[in-house]
Amino acid sequence: MDKPLTVLCVNGESDPAETGSFIEMHKRGVDITVITWPGTFNYDALTAAGVPTIPYVLKGKISPKCIRFIRNELKRKPYDVLHMLDKRATMNGIWASIGLDVKLVAYRGIVGNLSYLDPQSWLYLLNPRIDRIICVCEAIRQYLLGLGIPGIRLGREVPVTIHKGHNPDWYQPPYEDLGQFGIPDDAFVVACTARGVPRKGVPVLLDAIDKLPPGLNIHFLLAGTQMDNPLHKKLAAKNTYADNIHIHSFLKRMPWILPNCHIAVLPSLRREGLPRGIIEAMIGGAVPIVTDSGGSPELIEEGVSGYIVPPGESQPITERILALYNDRDLHSRMSQAAHNRIRDNFKVEDTAIKTMALYRELQSQN
Repeated sequence: MDKPLTVLCVNGESDPAETGSFIEMHKRGVDITVITWPGTFNYDALTAAGVPTIPYVLKGKISPKCIRFIRNELKRKPYDVLHMLDKRATMNGIWASIGLDVKLVAYRGIVGNLSYLDPQSWLYLLNPRIDRIICVCEAIRQYLLGLGIPGIRLGREVPVTIHKGHNPDWYQPPYEDLGQFGIPDDAFVVACTARGVPRKGVPVLLDAIDKLPPGLNIHFLLAGTQMDNPLHKKLAAKNTYADNIHIHSFLKRMPWILPNCHIAVLPSLRREGLPRGIIEAMIGGAVPIVTDSGGSPELIEEGVSGYIVPPGESQPITERILALYNDRDLHSRMSQAAHNRIRDNFKVEDTAIKTMALYRELQSQN
């Protein structure tokens, strides 16, 4: 019989996929405790599911107070694994675990922004005390394996790919009426859910919109933190479809908005991970158009459950939007395929099983 497995997970505000995997592992007998932000939907979901949950907000990347808090919990009971799911958790957790017999597991959700020449990276994911780094997509694992120079590299066993799993049942009706954004009921709707930072390539999408033939009954809903920045507003105001472009900041109910959208575009230029917005869109039946950046292509079967286009090129986006707008049967087939792709290939149960296997592997090394 397997030895009981004890795990301490530490993060900020856990997202639905992380929360779901914690709950699934708890159901499967893992003695899992989670330190996470109180007062959130996901915190409430954890406690409702009976997962031992400690309310705490990590403040600072290296905080003596946070280090003491995590260390006290690690000393309270003999944990096999300390799983650190964001930067603050990782940097504080590395210090908190010094001298303790616990395996360290970190997490990486995007490509790039690490270097062996950067001292902070040594205090973070490139720290040699980390036993495993769970990469949310294979593109990230390959990026991590390519870092460094001979003699200064991560061990090939350190980065491990485990896709974040989801469950369509998390996003049940009622869905949000698009009329609240000024979008007519009969409109064909293209959504873009992303942070409005340069690497997300939103100006490329706006250029693609501008290249569409005028007069089509298409509306565009662009939403996310910093999406409503001055550059995006300026480009939208000059666009052929200016009156049909609706730009908003972060919309918390976006997963319940996307089922009423026909297409979801993510025009990232670089450093993409496994985009949650696209996963939520596919669950809702929106056909994804993504760039060949990071893990986005791992979500999609080209031409079956979505389209993959080159980063930085607007014309291919224009052409895919037009193809789906003009052929509603094609859209219907791809919409169902997009939903099925996430339902069948990115299950939260699979994430939990693979994560538990990783924990067991590390436990056996103690």
